[in-house]
Amino acid sequence: MINIESLKKYVGIIPEEEFMELATKIYMITDFICDDYPKHKEWYFTKQLPATINGDERNILFVRNPENVNEIISMACLKRDEEEQKICTLYVSDKCRGLGIGKAIVEESMRWLGTTKPLITLADYKLEMFKPIINKYGWELTEVVSGLYNDISQELCFNGTLTKDNDETLEQQLHKKLIRVLKNRCEQIK
Repeated sequence: MINIESLKKYVGIIPEEEFMELATKIYMITDFICDDYPKHKEWYFTKQLPATINGDERNILFVRNPENVNEIISMACLKRDEEEQKICTLYVSDKCRGLGIGKAIVEESMRWLGTTKPLITLADYKLEMFKPIINKYGWELTEVVSGLYNDISQELCFNGTLTKDNDETLEQQLHKKLIRVLKNRCEQIK
């Protein structure tokens, strides 16, 4: 059985120094994603963590290695408010993939969020890795955003949108992108 814990349950229960050590361990398994999301560390420590501690709209779930409880092997940062129910960050360590941990933490995330169709975004090059989860839960690609977090990849949005003021459909966005690509190719030919 996979034991999914909530960082919230430790608020005020363990000493503050121990709490921050645990919160930092949870963060550290995702530190490498700063390449895709340059402000990930700042966001985690100035927005996600304080809101998890002080409110009901955010949560951080995590899984410890059952063979070494000091090692964090999976985590999910969640946001639920009137506007969105979002899995902000989702990670399972490489060595633990294929063991059902991702499925378990996604299901617990959806339970906490109160929806089976949470907003979740990912860099386009990670699509293959996430396909089993996307297909299992019938999540729908609803928006593609370029240059949102970096200049390297496009952000694929499932079950919702990030650009609230954007009324374009996914088809319109893809059509515009196709036209840009074709124009660039025509310019290169000239």
